[in-house]
Amino acid sequence: MLLLSGKHLASDTKDKEKSYQVIRWFPPEDYQKTVKERFNNYIEKALDGREETEGLVKVMEIFGTQCSYLLSRKDIMDSLNNENVDLVFVEGFDFCSFLIAEKLEKPFVAILPASFGSLEFGLPSPLSYVPVFYSLLTDRMDFWGRVKNVFMFFRFSTMQRCLHSTFDNTIKEHFTEGSRPVLSHLLRKAELWFVNSDFAFDFARPLLPNTVYVGGLMEKPIKPVPQNGQPVPFITPSLFSSGVHPETLR
Repeated sequence: MLLLSGKHLASDTKDKEKSYQVIRWFPPEDYQKTVKERFNNYIEKALDGREETEGLVKVMEIFGTQCSYLLSRKDIMDSLNNENVDLVFVEGFDFCSFLIAEKLEKPFVAILPASFGSLEFGLPSPLSYVPVFYSLLTDRMDFWGRVKNVFMFFRFSTMQRCLHSTFDNTIKEHFTEGSRPVLSHLLRKAELWFVNSDFAFDFARPLLPNTVYVGGLMEKPIKPVPQNGQPVPFITPSLFSSGVHPETLR
C-alpha cells in the first residue's frame, strides 16, 4: 500500500496489525502547497455550481507531475519490483497506479469508487438508452433527448482525452519509445473492474464479463436503532441558510 504524505486511506485501520507493507513517500513541500491551493480552488468553484473543466485539467496536471515524482523514486520502484507480486490492485481515478502496474509489467485489477459513466474504460454505451454522465437525461429519451445525448457523448469524450493528456509528459519521461502505453488503452487492460455501485442505482446498460458490482463492500455494519425509546439525533441541512439544524428522531 502506497501512502501519500503518510496519510492513512482508512482511519480505522491505522492501529490494527498490518499483514502488508506500507510505503510512505513525501513530495517536495512547495509542490504540496501548490496541490492544496489548486485543489481547494477547484472544489470551491465546483461546489458553487460552476462547471470547472479547466480547473479539473489543472488539478490532473498536478497529479501527472506527482506521478512523475513517484516513478522517479528508484528506491520505491525497486522495492515494488522486489516484492514479486502476482497481481496489482489500482483505483480507477488514480491514473498513476495504472502506469505503476504497467511499469512493473504485472496484471492488475481496477476499483471504480463511483458509479458507471464517470470514467470511460471500454464499456458499451448505446446512446439511444444509456445517458451520458452529467447529461441529466434518463434511459427514456425522445428524439431530441437522444440528439442531446450524442452531443454530450462527444463533449464527455473530449474531456476524457484532455484529462488523459495531462499524463503524456510522465509517460514520455518514464517509458521508452515503442513501449509507451496509451492511457485510454491501459484502462481497458484491467483483468477485472470492481464497481462500487449497485444495479438498482444505475440505468440499465450492457456490461462486459470482467465488470463486477461490489456496492457497499467497504461499508461498516449498520448500527441498529436503539429500542429503549431514547431519541436519535441527526442533522438536516437547511436550503435557505448556511447552517445545519439538529433534530430528533423518535
